[in-house]
Amino acid sequence: MAKPNIEQALRDLLTGPERKRAAEFMGWDASEVSRFLSGQRGVMITEINKAIEVAGFALVSRPYLDAIATLCKVGAACECARQGAGECGVR
Repeated sequence: MAKPNIEQALRDLLTGPERKRAAEFMGWDASEVSRFLSGQRGVMITEINKAIEVAGFALVSRPYLDAIATLCKVGAACECARQGAGECGVR
């Protein structure tokens, strides 16, 4: 499974049918898009949040992901535990 890649997602957006919307969202004109695609321009520190959002990603912390993984493993809505019968599937 390939890891998410914001750079590739931006490249895909800026060369695809949504290129105008993506460039406008980033506040980039055609020359900035061209420089980004050719590797002559990066994403400025002040643009990082916009780049993440337009690329369709969301930042979450590692502890948040660990908590979600634990809830998925044990059952976030485990009725057994709620009724005092221990964890679902653990007998």
